[in-house]
Amino acid sequence: MNDLTLLRDAGPDAPALSAATRSAARAALLAEIDGPAPRRRRVPGRKATLRIGLAAVTAAAAWAAAVVVTGADGPGPVPTGTGGMTLVAVEEITFPLSLDPVPAGMTPSFTGAAGSDEAVAGYSFPDGTGFSVHLAPEEPAWAFQQHEAADVTGTGTTTVAGVEARYVVGSTDRLCTIVNECFEDLPFAQLVWERAPGEWVYLAGEKVHGDLAALVAVGESLVDRPQPINLQVGLAPAGWSVVDWHESSGAIGVAADDDPTQVLGVQCMAEARPGSGMDNGSAEQRIDSVTAIDPPVDTEIDGAPARIVHAHDHMDEANRFWLVAWELPDGTLCTVHAPQGFAQDDVLAIAAGVTYTP
Repeated sequence: MNDLTLLRDAGPDAPALSAATRSAARAALLAEIDGPAPRRRRVPGRKATLRIGLAAVTAAAAWAAAVVVTGADGPGPVPTGTGGMTLVAVEEITFPLSLDPVPAGMTPSFTGAAGSDEAVAGYSFPDGTGFSVHLAPEEPAWAFQQHEAADVTGTGTTTVAGVEARYVVGSTDRLCTIVNECFEDLPFAQLVWERAPGEWVYLAGEKVHGDLAALVAVGESLVDRPQPINLQVGLAPAGWSVVDWHESSGAIGVAADDDPTQVLGVQCMAEARPGSGMDNGSAEQRIDSVTAIDPPVDTEIDGAPARIVHAHDHMDEANRFWLVAWELPDGTLCTVHAPQGFAQDDVLAIAAGVTYTP
């Protein structure tokens, strides 16, 4: 199964999703969204895998406005490869807020786009439940449209760190999380308040964080301390910029400043939880999912076995690219998907600069 197939499988026929998943998906389109988020859909009895591949990154990067520049505070140009390309250090990607204390037993993921005033941080337990923090410059009118009216059991106002906030609480009869685990009668809570002038927070949680008091406590733990996202791209070609990042699908998009249709995609997906019914596959399987133009080459990325191939998509022979895949010691599968105009050594150098620290 290639990345285009993965994208189709995570498409419009997916079942209802958790609040954290829904917020992350909305933020994946930050540069293009003008109206409210779509209403929640429920499809009882179905499960879906949200292992969206690099096709999602390339589609988003084709239109996103690239503002994050490479090499701003890095060590300077790093000449490498045989294609005459100059690679430069990439500015660290961060989310503007942190939680103090850091919630125990939860894994964060981040979604955003360069040049956007909106960003999302999602914190989840192994079962996929948790909460999401969505930042916006204006009050998110769409925030309380995420659930059917029949699911809502209460609305009103409360205070978060002394600031008035609106809330909605209720219970969803069936909901599936991003790890493909589904729940019946799952409690949810939502909060919206202006944390600072021009900084609105939409906080949504379910299960443990579907309790209003628990969600208020999360809101009051927010502090003004930027935190780096888990996945970082250490090197990129000079004149290319990070355009968006979607850690729920483990992906970062990088595009050429003078031609945003030229896209470099980086993806690292943690090993799926046992029993979840999902499988990222292996590096070898990822390489085998594309049609090789030249035979794959065995190599290493930071000492880990890796494979790189010059290939084309089996559905579109004109879509030619480099794909390198390798696995981290914890089973995380990483790939770099680069235009065919790159030299092989440059692609490998970019891959060696990728870090993933969940």
